[in-house]
Order: sequence, then structure tokens, then C-alpha cells
Amino acid sequence: MNLSDFTVPIVTINLPLADKYGISVAMARVDTVHPLASGNKLYKLLPNIDYALQNNYQQILSFGGAFSNHIHALALYAQSVGLQSIAIIRGEKEYANNSTLSTATAAGMRLVFVDRATYKRRYDKDYLQQLQQQYPEALIIPEGGSSELALQGCTELMRQINKSCLQRDDSIPDTVAVACGTGMTFSGLMNGAQPDQTVQGYLVVKDHSVAKRVDDLLANHSQHQPYKMHYADLGGYAKFKAPLLEFILEFLQQTNILLDPIYTSKMCYCIMQQIEAGQFKVGSKLVIVHSGGLQAWYGMKRKVVMLAGDYAWQKIEGYL
Repeated sequence: MNLSDFTVPIVTINLPLADKYGISVAMARVDTVHPLASGNKLYKLLPNIDYALQNNYQQILSFGGAFSNHIHALALYAQSVGLQSIAIIRGEKEYANNSTLSTATAAGMRLVFVDRATYKRRYDKDYLQQLQQQYPEALIIPEGGSSELALQGCTELMRQINKSCLQRDDSIPDTVAVACGTGMTFSGLMNGAQPDQTVQGYLVVKDHSVAKRVDDLLANHSQHQPYKMHYADLGGYAKFKAPLLEFILEFLQQTNILLDPIYTSKMCYCIMQQIEAGQFKVGSKLVIVHSGGLQAWYGMKRKVVMLAGDYAWQKIEGYL
């Protein structure tokens, strides 16, 4: 199956604050495109998996944290096409019992737990060479699936967003917003954007190397204007506090759309602050990319109940 076979639904979201400031807001429901590789994971993984199959690899190896959406999607999608999967996981072995990694294990993924010092070497050429020698039948792809092939996939995602918008109301958005972890999806959207479009990235990790990675990725591909990236970690990656939960529940009530707790929710939280601060032009059209990752909620159940009670969790669980 090719990425061009998929369609990205675009839905209008009615937010009182956006209406007040004259901003047209829609959401690209990338989270609904594929049941196994949720959201942008499909666009990063499918080109890599196609390459692995075409070149007779038996395994795919990648990297991620204990609640990684990428690892979750890789395990499920690889299993569906008959490939073995291996994950280098940052953290302790007891994490294997969490909802993300237990699902991955059930899908046949082999988990290899490493300490933080070892995990920091995930981009080191010598370390990658050691892994390749250890797993000679594996195609090794970076954390988040962020390879050159993934860039091509995320470029196609931007084209599909624009195509769906044109079919919907004969116009493309002025601005497309996406949450950033490794910067790969953001780079692909930049690469696929029209010259008069702005792509804004919302960085949910405290990692200043992401901007350089984006520059490197775009160096040979994009001729567009400099990108805009905003810090949206809200206290740190995967940090989850009461104001964010309140925002997610209010957004759910207003739009009937559940945001994930780590990426899209933090981006939307910051976008609402920007709209209120007048940082979007009146009359502008904004499309927000829902990049999936709803499975991360299962790892947040205890936190949700602690912050807002069982009712809040039941409300969230009803959309999972």
C-alpha cells in the first residue's frame, strides 16, 4: 500500500476563543487515517517498512521511551506485514508491563532496555554499527522513525492535507501547526508546503538539538522561508498537570475531539494562548495536525484520576 492511497480528513472545529478573534480553525485528523500506525507514525513508518520489504530485511530495529507512540505503532505495523521488530528502550525492565510496551510485546516485538547513557548514543555511528553487527538482518531506523524515507512520507502528508483542504473549500490553509518531538514531521510538512504557507512547530521536548536537526533535514530539500518553532513542553516532556487536563477536557467538550496528553494537547494549549495574544492575523485559516498517540492515555490513568477523579478518566476512556 502506498501513502498516496490514504486521505486525511479535515474537520472544522468551533472554538469560542478562535471565533472571538476571527480565526478559522480546522483539524487534520491524521489520527484517524490508519488503525495500527496512528497519526504521523504511518507517514514515517510506511516508507521505511516498504524499503525493508523490498530489500529483504527480516527485522526492523528502532529506539524509544517506555511510552513511545513510535514503538507502539512500529510493533503493530511490522507484525501486520510479517516483519520482526526490535526496540531499544530507554528505561528499566519493569516498564515492560506498561500498556504501551505490553502491547508491543504481544505484537512480537523484542524489547532491549538500556540506561540513559547508552540511549544517548542512539545517533552515534559507532554504536549504530555495533547494533548492525548484532542484528545483521535488521533495518535500523532512528528514534521516531526519523529517516530520509520518513521525510518523504511527511512531505506527502503535507500534500494530502492541502489536497483535502482544496477539496473541502477550494483553499489551502495560511498556517499549518504540528507538535514536534524529533522534528521529522515538521520538516516534512515544511518540505511539502506551498511557498505562501507558514508551518509552525510546537516543541514538546526540552531538546535544543531539534532545531539543528530540522535545519539539516531541510538543507537539501526546502527553499521556503525560515520556519517558526515554539517551545511547548509545559514543564517537560510527558509532564502532565491540572491546567493541561482541564484544557483537554474543555477542548473535548467543545469539539468532541480527544487530544493526546503529550503532543497535540500541548500544542493546542499554546495555540490558544497565541490567538488570545493576537499572534494570528484576523481572518487567517489555521489547520492543526492531530498526530495521534491516543494510546498514551492508558499510561496517564492514575494521574488523571488523581487530578480530576474517576469521572474525568471515564470521559477520556470513552473516546479511546
